[in-house]
Amino acid sequence: MSLHAKPTDDAIQRLHAQRRNSTISSFVIAFLVITLIGLVLGFFLLPNLSKNDAVIVTYTTSVDPNPDPEVKKVPTNLSRKPSAPSVAAVRVIAAQAMAEISIPVPEVEPVMPSMDLGDGDNFGDGWDRNGDGAAGGGGMFGSTSSIPGALKGRLFDFKQDRRGRPISYDPSVPNYAELASAAERRDFTHNSLTKFFMAPHELNLTHFAIPFTPADRGPEYFGAKETIRPSGWLAVYQGRIVAPVSGRYRFRGAADDYMVVLIEGRRNLVACWPDTQQEVAGRWKGGEVEGSDKSPLGSALLHAGDWMNLKAGEPVDIGVGVGERPGGMVGFVLEIEQEGVGYRTDANGRKVLPLFTTTPFTDEERREIQDRFQGYEFEWDNVPVFGVK
Repeated sequence: MSLHAKPTDDAIQRLHAQRRNSTISSFVIAFLVITLIGLVLGFFLLPNLSKNDAVIVTYTTSVDPNPDPEVKKVPTNLSRKPSAPSVAAVRVIAAQAMAEISIPVPEVEPVMPSMDLGDGDNFGDGWDRNGDGAAGGGGMFGSTSSIPGALKGRLFDFKQDRRGRPISYDPSVPNYAELASAAERRDFTHNSLTKFFMAPHELNLTHFAIPFTPADRGPEYFGAKETIRPSGWLAVYQGRIVAPVSGRYRFRGAADDYMVVLIEGRRNLVACWPDTQQEVAGRWKGGEVEGSDKSPLGSALLHAGDWMNLKAGEPVDIGVGVGERPGGMVGFVLEIEQEGVGYRTDANGRKVLPLFTTTPFTDEERREIQDRFQGYEFEWDNVPVFGVK
């Protein structure tokens, strides 16, 4: 036998209310959980899925609807004869843009040094010391590089004032002789030439051995190839020399067109082109040249200077002026003779003398100089070297 308890109506109603509340609470809780999960997913995942599109902003300039630009050509080549090795080509990328200002991009042709001795106007282009073979003595007119024991040289133009403005120049022999002699009377000092244009480079030179060469090589060496024409110029070299041993010495030289050597401010040698010699020398006579007076410079004759007594270790001032009057070709040779030395003679009875120098000659320099003056002999075994202080 079993007993069954029957709930009251009030209990049934409370049971139904409790069931209804539980159901509602379940739905609310489920909704809140789903919402929370959605927020979490949106916070962490949605930024990675979003994509920012770049915004392109364009700017325009006011452009003439009917442009007619003036196209300017830019020089693309240096005025220079080609030499080996060949010059590498340079490519330039040109761009066109709509702009009111355009900047031309010039082509630059790199100049590669040549290892050839060359010939003619380009004798020795590509070598050190301004491109004329052996480096030790400074080339033909000298070197911008420092050379211990070298004379210092400057070049002046009689056709321009000190600011580079053209002035009247008469290429006649009397006028050139007067201009050069005026500087000589003041010891070739820069103050004596200050009213004339001075080339930018100071050169270092140890000996004078310049064969016939175009007259524009002088200004070119001194950095004035484009600003000084090849006529009416004077280069002066100065220093204090010391004889290697005590004794009597004299210079011997030849020039096209002008060469004067000063020792202690006094004229010691005048050796100019035949039509200029007497105009410059005046009453100066100089010494006699034994045997032939033929020089390696064509019609330019050898002239001997005055004997001078020099003491070893005692410095004396020297000034050497060389120059060109009308333009064309130039050449200069300066030798030294020591009294009592038994120099050999050539087939014409001329004493074979050494070049005047302030540094010893290397074997390379000897070969180069002898090649420049083929057929003319120099003494190479007994060469007095004058120091410079």
